[in-house]
Order: sequence, then C-alpha cells, then structure tokens
Amino acid sequence: MQKIVVFGKGGIGKSTIAASLSAVYALGGKKVIHVGCDPKHDSTVSLVDGALIETFMEKHARIFGIRDHQALGAKDLLVKGRLGIDCIEAGGPEPGVGCAGRGISMMLEAFQELDVLESGAYDVGVFDVLGDVVCGGFAAPLRKGFAEKIVIVVSEELMALYAANNIAKSVRTYASNGVYLAGLVANLKVKDGKSDRKRIEKFAKAIGTSILEYIPRDPAVREAEFARDKTVVERSPKCPFAKSVRSLAAKILAARKADCPIPTPMNDKQFYGGW
Repeated sequence: MQKIVVFGKGGIGKSTIAASLSAVYALGGKKVIHVGCDPKHDSTVSLVDGALIETFMEKHARIFGIRDHQALGAKDLLVKGRLGIDCIEAGGPEPGVGCAGRGISMMLEAFQELDVLESGAYDVGVFDVLGDVVCGGFAAPLRKGFAEKIVIVVSEELMALYAANNIAKSVRTYASNGVYLAGLVANLKVKDGKSDRKRIEKFAKAIGTSILEYIPRDPAVREAEFARDKTVVERSPKCPFAKSVRSLAAKILAARKADCPIPTPMNDKQFYGGW
C-alpha cells in the first residue's frame, strides 16, 4: 500500500488536489482510501456527490458511547464514495473549543485498533492534512507510522512557503519512521508567472527537495469547487489542471525513498533572511 500524505497551509488548494489524486487512482483501477485530516472536514465532498459526511469525531460521540469499542469495525468508520473510494473525515471540535489535532490522533488510533489499513485492503491511501504541524496532532500521520510519501502543496506566496518549511522540519524529525519528502507541488496563483516559478525553485533548492509538478491556474477548478458534485478530473478531464494532476499522480507513485534525501529546512532567521 502506498501511503501518500498531502500537506499544505489552509487555502492552498491541497484538498482539491488530494481529492483529484484519489479520483485518478480509483479511475486507474486502484483500491483507494481517502482520509481527511482537517477540522474543516470537506476533503471528501467531491468524492461523495457533494455531501458532508459524518466525521470520526461525530461518530465517536454517537457510537462509542453506546457500543463496546471492540465491537466496532471499519464499516462503522468509513463511507463508500463514488468510484469505490472509501472516505473518512477526522473532524474536530467547535471553533474555539478543544484541540483540532486531537481528532486526527484519535482517528488514527482507531485505525490501528480496528485494522482499517490491514494488508491488502487498499492499494493507495491519500491523507489530506492541514499544514499547521506546530500542533502535534497534525503531525500524527508521520508520528504514528501512517505516512510514507509526503507531498507539500505550495504557491509563490511567502506564507505558503513558510508553512512548507515548517512541514519539512516535521518530515526531518520523523524520517526515522520511514517517511520521506517526495517533493513540492506548485499550485500557482497567477498565470504563467516565470518569476514566481523561480522563487519556488529557489525555495525547493534551499530545503533540498524537488518540484514534482506545476499546477496551472485553471477556471475549471473554481467551477468544480462550487458545483461540489465531482472532482475536477472527472468534470473536466481535458482541462490543464486535470492533465497536471494525472502527471503528478504518476510521479508520486514512482517516487522512491532512495531518491529523496532528508530535507534541510531553514530556521526562521534563515527563512526571513532571504534565500
């Protein structure tokens, strides 16, 4: 099973890309599980016909209180989406109440106890994780051994690169768990900005990684996000975004740990000092 974790700061487009990756793999005949690790819990919307599914935290409150924990099975946690993709959302507390990362940790603990990712169940697991890894809960896939290939979605914007630098620090910290940084995905905010590409390339070199794919700015993405009924690669399979995601999907599967060095993230002084 290939365990792919898509990280990125909020609003960077990681959920759109992650859901599209799951769709590409499923359309290619692979058995896929898509795991939303964000309190916003909308990573799977386009995979289940525009519906917000019941989150793990909601199920935990409803089911665990009335049933013996050992009586639960994977079917109690997962929702079957389109294309045969099994979906789950961690969810989280109400805004301003509790720790959002705790929901992710609890969900992964249940995965372990219930053998959700048992051998042979899936070919690919796509984890969509909010890039605020200052909170240990968001680093849980790395810490608990669920991660393998890490992909960081960035843009040319400073804060997106700052978040990516912090995520690279977590990858370095948990490298002994077998995780590795497959590379960056540049989700461009402007059209054909050569200077913006150079900025991302310079950042990638600074932290010792590569750019897997440039995702172009594409109106088909906005249309799909508002429709919420299908992923971009299903609604507009010939659009530039879809073509880039299919290329990215193949590159991620082909990535090997031996070819991906441990990243060399900058400290804050170095980051703001100019690179």
